[in-house]
Amino acid sequence: MMSSPSATNDPDEISLLDLWAILVRRKLWILCALVVCTVAGVAYAFLATPRYEVHVYVDKPTAGDIAALNLGRSVATGLTAFTPDQVFTYFSNRLLSDEAMQRFFRESFLPELNGGWRASPEQRLYEHMREKVIFVSRPDPKGRNLHKLRIEGPTGEVVARLAATYIDQVQEDAAKALVEDTRHEVDVLVKNTVRDLDERRLIAAQQRKDRIVQLTEALKVAQAVGLRDPQVSAMRPPEKDLVTPFINGTELYARGSKSLSAELDLLKTRESDDPFISSLRDTESRLRLLQSLSIDPKSFRLFQRDGEIVPPTEPFKPKKGLVITLAVVLGLMGGVMLAFVAEFVANARAKKVAAA
Repeated sequence: MMSSPSATNDPDEISLLDLWAILVRRKLWILCALVVCTVAGVAYAFLATPRYEVHVYVDKPTAGDIAALNLGRSVATGLTAFTPDQVFTYFSNRLLSDEAMQRFFRESFLPELNGGWRASPEQRLYEHMREKVIFVSRPDPKGRNLHKLRIEGPTGEVVARLAATYIDQVQEDAAKALVEDTRHEVDVLVKNTVRDLDERRLIAAQQRKDRIVQLTEALKVAQAVGLRDPQVSAMRPPEKDLVTPFINGTELYARGSKSLSAELDLLKTRESDDPFISSLRDTESRLRLLQSLSIDPKSFRLFQRDGEIVPPTEPFKPKKGLVITLAVVLGLMGGVMLAFVAEFVANARAKKVAAA
């Protein structure tokens, strides 16, 4: 008969009961580690400088927000009305620009420090602001799909004030840029309209001079042939093939010297050709409208804010509950590791003494 192998126990094998026994024996190590980590966590949670944050979401303006901007932009002036998307581009581009960040840094962020970090180089402070204080993000199609501004700071009032200041500065600069571009556009139209009027008047004056020359020559012919009265009248209309030469001037003398002299005297004494220029008054009206356009950058808004900027009452970090919980967990884990290390060291020393 074959005998079954007897079960043997590995002397180095440690059971769960042995582990528990080690933890009980080394409970002071665990307790010390737990106390140290917990105290450190509580101290950090209550003594660390709190940080507050505020989020501001902005979107394109409504038609009412830009109504003042579109005053005078019509067919009569040749200017097309601005759309909310067009004007919001000025705001969004400025919102994400380094120029806006630099103005905010100089005019708002540095004064807010009150000398706290003023000993540091401004370039370092600017980098700190870009990395730790102000964050601007583009719309996220998976989220709210709005431009977002996030400001961090030591108090809720500070972050709310800085957020409002940054938004106002971007609005101010973007509105000025839009007004400046609009003024350039209007100036170009005004100059083109003035040139158009000048050209029309110049052509009319030249045409009057040409007419005087034509009438002078026709008058000489009419006087030479002794023709005083017109050969064509309402009572005696000419044949169709004879009308054209009479009108275009090739046989203008047929009107007679009396008619030619009268028109010639009127043309020589005419003070202005404006009443005889076609559509001149419409062009002058357009010019007056363009010259009267005036835009106040404060009369319109390039964006609309999603809600009011409310100072936060609770800091977003440190999160006291989470910090203390992590400290307790780390204390327990560290205590257990210390307990096993202490047990291992004690066993190693005992074996060394026994061997000696």
